[in-house]
Amino acid sequence: MALLGKAVLGVWNEVAPAIEDSFNDWYLNEHIPERTAVPGMLRGRRYKALSGAPKYMALYEAATLDVLTTGAYRTQLANPTPWTQHVMAGFTFALRGICAVIASAGQGAGGFATVIHFHPAPGAEAQLRAWVEAQVTALPALRQIAAAHGWIGDTSEPASPTSALAAKSAPDRPVEWVLAIEAADADALAAARDAVLASDPAAHGAEDIRPYPTYQLLHIMAPG
Repeated sequence: MALLGKAVLGVWNEVAPAIEDSFNDWYLNEHIPERTAVPGMLRGRRYKALSGAPKYMALYEAATLDVLTTGAYRTQLANPTPWTQHVMAGFTFALRGICAVIASAGQGAGGFATVIHFHPAPGAEAQLRAWVEAQVTALPALRQIAAAHGWIGDTSEPASPTSALAAKSAPDRPVEWVLAIEAADADALAAARDAVLASDPAAHGAEDIRPYPTYQLLHIMAPG
């Protein structure tokens, strides 16, 4: 399957250089194992940008949105570990959002990924959704593109001590709509992103269009 589950938690980070080693160790040795131990959390992945910002991206695939808004995951967020508190204090940028999956196609995970963030113009939600779904269907036919996905941010997430720590370095604009692309080749990924942008998303109802860097997969983990 191209994407596991019906919901995604996306996270984008920059950290102070003084804690970057600890940040990377925390993700590998504590954070992703902790998150993927949650029932219904199906896979966690972590990426680093080849260049540009935000430097780091993490994606967590969940069976349903309820996995991210209730139960064991919320218990973790209500009780951040000492290492979590230490690392999050060093965030210089933190953007996170839970999203519903509206479309997903392809042949599994790619070693490189990128995302384009945007939001719908007033009254253009249906038009934009149709465009996103069409992009997701078409992109895997391009050379070396492994998968594509469309997500819509969900605003139902309760507040928590952990999300409050991240919010201190969050931008004003939350995660709203996301088009994600995965590839086996970095150049092919960049070409696919350029093709999406050249198709004029604004003409299909998108506003505040923000292409993100090319990310290389660092680590992937599933339960068990």
